[in-house]
Amino acid sequence: MRVPVPSRRRLLGLAALLAFVAVAAVASPARTFDAVRGVIDSPWFPVVLVGLYAVRPFLAWPVMLLSALVGYRYGLLLGVPVALVGAVATSLLPFYAGRYLSAESGLLGRATAGSAGYFEHTGDVRGVTAARLAPTPAEAVSTAAGAGGVTLPAFALGTLAGELPWTVVAVGIGASLDHFTISAVHADPLVVAALAAVGVATLLGPAYAWWRDR
Repeated sequence: MRVPVPSRRRLLGLAALLAFVAVAAVASPARTFDAVRGVIDSPWFPVVLVGLYAVRPFLAWPVMLLSALVGYRYGLLLGVPVALVGAVATSLLPFYAGRYLSAESGLLGRATAGSAGYFEHTGDVRGVTAARLAPTPAEAVSTAAGAGGVTLPAFALGTLAGELPWTVVAVGIGASLDHFTISAVHADPLVVAALAAVGVATLLGPAYAWWRDR
C-alpha cells in the first residue's frame, strides 16, 4: 500500500507550528504583562493591546488574560465589547491555519474528518458555541473549526456567543483589580462547571438526533 507523502506546504506549516510551540514553551506571560503594566495608562496602550492580541495565538496564552487586562484598563461596560472583538480577531489565525493544514489522509486527514463530522451533526454556529463554552484551549477550537469547513461568519458568530460569558467574567475580574497581576486572573470553578454544563446542554439535541439515526 502506498503511503501518502505530505506536501511541502503542509510540511512547512507543521514546522512553523512546532516552532510556535517551542516559543510558547519559553515565553513568559508574567514578564510580558509586567512590562505592559507600565503603559496601561499611556496613549500607546491600544497599540500594545492590538500587538498582544496578534501574538497571543503563537504563544498560546489564554484569551482570558487579555480580556482581564482590557477590563482593568477600560472597565466593564467598554471592556466587554472591546474584549469580544479581540477574542474573535485573535482566533482568526488558528482558524485559517486549520483550513491550510487540513488533509484527506493520514493523521491530519483523520483529524479533519473528525472535525467535519462534529460540525455536520451540530451545525456550524452551535458547534463553535458549545466548544467555546467548554474549558478547552482556544487554538484547538479555532483550528478544528477551520479544518471542519466552518464558514467565517458562522465561526465569528459562534465565537462571540461562546466567548461572551467567559469575557464578562474575565473583564469583570480585571475591572475589580487595584493592581493587575496574572495570579489574580482565574475563574471560579463553579463558573467553569456551569458554563461547561451549558455547552453540553446545547449539544443534547444534535446528540439525540445522531443516536436516533444510528
